[in-house]
Amino acid sequence: MSDKVKVAVVGVGYFGNLHAQKFAACQEADLIAVCDTDPDRAATAAQSHNSRAVADFRDIIDEVDAVSIVVPTTAHFEVARIFLEAGKDVLIEKPICETLEQCDALIEIARAKDLILQVGHLERFSPAIKAIKEEVGVPGYIESARISPFRGRGADTTVILDMMIHDLDHVVSIAGAPLESIDAVGVPVATPEEDIANARLRFANGCVATVTASRISWGIKRNLRVFQRDAYIVADFAENKMVVMRKVGTGDGPMTFSAEEKTFDQVDLLQLQADAFVKSVRDRTPPIVSGADVRPVLEAALLITNQLRTWRSNVLDNNTTATLPSRW
Repeated sequence: MSDKVKVAVVGVGYFGNLHAQKFAACQEADLIAVCDTDPDRAATAAQSHNSRAVADFRDIIDEVDAVSIVVPTTAHFEVARIFLEAGKDVLIEKPICETLEQCDALIEIARAKDLILQVGHLERFSPAIKAIKEEVGVPGYIESARISPFRGRGADTTVILDMMIHDLDHVVSIAGAPLESIDAVGVPVATPEEDIANARLRFANGCVATVTASRISWGIKRNLRVFQRDAYIVADFAENKMVVMRKVGTGDGPMTFSAEEKTFDQVDLLQLQADAFVKSVRDRTPPIVSGADVRPVLEAALLITNQLRTWRSNVLDNNTTATLPSRW
């Protein structure tokens, strides 16, 4: 592909508008259209990014090489399916779909047509995440927390599919083994869906992970800790830093630890994602985050979501006087 990649963004709400901004800034891409069912929103985005406003994404299918899909999760499958079946490469926001069946269908269409199907797990591009994975050997315990104030965005889905899915992506990758069991609790507070949730995951290799996500807290906290034999790793994504503690010395002497701190420059993850997608489209190389890559992550998120439905039904919905455990 010698010319610029012709890209459209479908869905230009808050996050979709950011997608449009990044593709407009990508030197190897031509943002030919922004699509939204709200004509005013589409017009505003088009004016901001020197593009064309379109109400119906079907109108530009024949004009594009690739598309970025940033519509509500409930519409992910149908919009992505239409573009893939038309032979277009697709970047789709996380979560890829609402069900594993839908996920598998998109993966199969992309495979059969030799198309790019990239999923918007932004933090795969984080230098901190890459550094953590380089330090991990055989993890025994992983602990992550992602906590932020309520902003209203993402309220059409649970905190699991909105926020926790990032950390599930990290945990599944770091554990490096199939998931064996999950124990989860979660509570809707500001929305009809779970706004705070905690899950304990056990993997086939014995590794255990505890993952907490909340979108109704006062402050922001994004931490990941990995414990393994002779060392532990602590990462603070809000501060862009990581500390690796290693056991020093053997024998009969006193045990000590050395601490190595690493800091990371602030990077534009959305721009890195857009650039990587365009490069995959141009060079016909596998995406950094493919549909098949994130299938186990979606499976874990859906298992947690389904278990929370049962927990809510048994504990909260049928017992209005129930109190939460003290750790909440």
